[in-house]
Amino acid sequence: MLPDTTVQVALGKLQLRKEQWESIAVYHSGDEFFDSLERAIERAQHSIHIEMYIFAFDRLGKRLLERLGQVVLRGVKVRLIIDGIGSSSSIYQVREICDRLKIELKVFHELPWTRWQVGRRIFQRRLSFLRALQRVNNRNHRKVCIIDAKRAFVGSMNVIEYHCASLAGAKVWRDCGVEVAGREVAVLEESFKELWSRRRGALTAARRLRRALASGVLVRLNVRRAQRRENYLDLLVRIVGAQRRIWIENAYFVPDGSLVRALRAAAEGGVDVRIVVPAVSDIFFIPWVTSAFHVGLLRAGVRIFEYTKGMMHAKTMLIDDWGLVGSSNLNHRSLLHDLEADVVLESTEASRSLEQQFELDCNGSREITLDTWHERPVIERMLGRALLWMRWVL
Repeated sequence: MLPDTTVQVALGKLQLRKEQWESIAVYHSGDEFFDSLERAIERAQHSIHIEMYIFAFDRLGKRLLERLGQVVLRGVKVRLIIDGIGSSSSIYQVREICDRLKIELKVFHELPWTRWQVGRRIFQRRLSFLRALQRVNNRNHRKVCIIDAKRAFVGSMNVIEYHCASLAGAKVWRDCGVEVAGREVAVLEESFKELWSRRRGALTAARRLRRALASGVLVRLNVRRAQRRENYLDLLVRIVGAQRRIWIENAYFVPDGSLVRALRAAAEGGVDVRIVVPAVSDIFFIPWVTSAFHVGLLRAGVRIFEYTKGMMHAKTMLIDDWGLVGSSNLNHRSLLHDLEADVVLESTEASRSLEQQFELDCNGSREITLDTWHERPVIERMLGRALLWMRWVL
């Protein structure tokens, strides 16, 4: 656990660092999220910058690319960054459409074989091939769209049909995204520009100041190791200092020891600690790994729910009235390897929206107890514990 003096000093700093968004809209429906995003795209005047882990070439992806192509025709600069693994199945198609529509596209850490062309010698660029292999474990997991550097859409919704009930039907994923406007959208904009240009070294004093102000306030990025450490310490401090509740929804809950101990201590201290995880995951063994943490948490008084109404992909958190929405999972990938983007929500309306949806999701879940945990197949429990040896890449 954290020393008492560390907690007191950190809590004191948190009280001094207050900031508010000019406007906030929370979306628990992918249809509403993407409808609002498309309306914002149509109103864009100068620039649209998008980072997306998965940009599928399906009905949603084609529709969004069409909207982006239309605003390019009236002079809006559109830049799109997609991930080399998350979007690997659609890179060729997305690149072709972007070239035709004059949308600027970059692929983050593209896998070397996705650039091979017919008639090109495979090892023509050996150095590029080896560098790509070295970077394969570092991904851009962000889901961010910035309109005119003033408005941003952030969350865990990729551009893929699974997030929209109108397209996926009963297979729709439960997810969350937010639309925010305010001064700190500039922090997301600066981070996008640095990633686009790949010049993270030369920072002006103003950019350094914006980064410092953003850390632990409204925008939480993890481009540098220092940011990762600060964000994680901030989270642990908030958990240790919680007074009433800690409500977590996370699709890939594979925490490290510090987080588990903090959650157990909070529950033992009388805080209402609840965690909602998926009963069924797109990565089939993740529920087995997550269940390996259940016994220790349940014994401390943490309540655990497995969402049964579909794939639960949201990454949200409520600690008292402090809310967090974004792309970060509570696993080692988000902590150590992947680029993430989260935003802090402290308005009463936003907290109430997260609260109401959390309660709905608990009602759509089965609660896990020590008795029901012991009823799980032995092979699942054994495999879950065995897979913990691979948690640094999960």
